[in-house]
Amino acid sequence: MSARAVAEPALPESVIRAASEWFVRLGAEEAGAADEAAWRDWLAADARHRRAWERVEALGRQFGQVQARAGLAALERPASGGRRQREDFQGAAAGTGGLAAAGLPWRAWTADLSAGIGQTRVATLDDGSLLTLNTDSAADVRFSDALRLIVLRQGELHIATHRDAMTPARPLAVDTPMGRVFALGTRYSVRLHDDRVRVAVNEGAVRIEPAVAGAAGARRVEAGEGAWFDARAVQPSGPAPHEDAWLQGALYADNMRLDAFIAELGRYRRGRLACDPAVAGLRISGSFPLADTDRALAAVERALPVQVLRYTRYWVVLRGRA
Repeated sequence: MSARAVAEPALPESVIRAASEWFVRLGAEEAGAADEAAWRDWLAADARHRRAWERVEALGRQFGQVQARAGLAALERPASGGRRQREDFQGAAAGTGGLAAAGLPWRAWTADLSAGIGQTRVATLDDGSLLTLNTDSAADVRFSDALRLIVLRQGELHIATHRDAMTPARPLAVDTPMGRVFALGTRYSVRLHDDRVRVAVNEGAVRIEPAVAGAAGARRVEAGEGAWFDARAVQPSGPAPHEDAWLQGALYADNMRLDAFIAELGRYRRGRLACDPAVAGLRISGSFPLADTDRALAAVERALPVQVLRYTRYWVVLRGRA
């Protein structure tokens, strides 16, 4: 005789959603013992809760984030779906991405200064320089008798330098994995990207020294200019209009692609903010508030033929209007 596998009953959508939201809630920087206790109570209340949690947790391990509801729904379809089920799940995983766990990564936990998602932080350094951290950013301050060093560990910062009281004056530099940016009496911003660094100079000038090329590959960037650099080279480029608008709490767009706009706005809110590829090429212009990203999304919805779909508090997608 051959044994027949008995399929488990599908999980209700409400249970899947609850498990996803618990995953995000427990990953938030403000999560504490009370949250963990409440989660354990929820887990013990129903066997379906544990099943849903195990699936969400497995997806989190596989993709680094809890996957969107579409991916979980694909897993819950009857096994007879076969190849179609696997394709649906793979498409959901690749196309919609994960529901990002809220809170700062480990780099921020040990940094001297950090700003949470949707926050900025301003600090006056020992020499009088003014350091501003943008959303989801972290930095260390390492001043010595020879050098004023700011180590950007994550995200983006803006520095308004102050004349050093020590004689001789110590150089001030922002250190990144790709190299250092030395201030030459200036205001400028530095932002980490996956494989390169963006610099925009507001006043004065900076000297960029790539980590591998060193002084031989150094390049000076003047006020009103910008540059990209990696460990080997500096590539000058004009700064985007209002590149430092975040210092005034705004995101400025000038004929910006919608997918690029959504990616930028998503830095300032918890969870996953995505744009359907069908509307990704739409263009948008204007000034949008960073302190209230829901209001910014409402403005986008009024300006373009798109609708904002909120699957959970932490998973929002822009799609074309039906």
